[in-house]
Amino acid sequence: MAKISEYDRFGEEGLSKEEYAKRQDYVLKSCKCAGCPTFVKGDNPAGAYCFPLIGTSEAIRREKDCICETCPIYEEYELTHTFYCTRCSQLCQTYKMELGGGHE
Repeated sequence: MAKISEYDRFGEEGLSKEEYAKRQDYVLKSCKCAGCPTFVKGDNPAGAYCFPLIGTSEAIRREKDCICETCPIYEEYELTHTFYCTRCSQLCQTYKMELGGGHE
């Protein structure tokens, strides 16, 4: 089985707490989750569900259209999945697919 670092698009595995917080803040400020048709007003206002440890939405009950692929974070970090808000982060989805229990 591959190491988590092989799936770590954000490079968080080797970051210090301060570096991790800085990277997370950058992703939070740059993401487009709040403008997505699937996003539910009043949910996590920052979004950035693609980033590890943000978690999935507790308010979204159904998936509509996904705009993840149009997000600058998606392109910058070469992400490969969608619907992070309901299916879990990039790392989580990739790891699940490796184990054969993925969403896609």
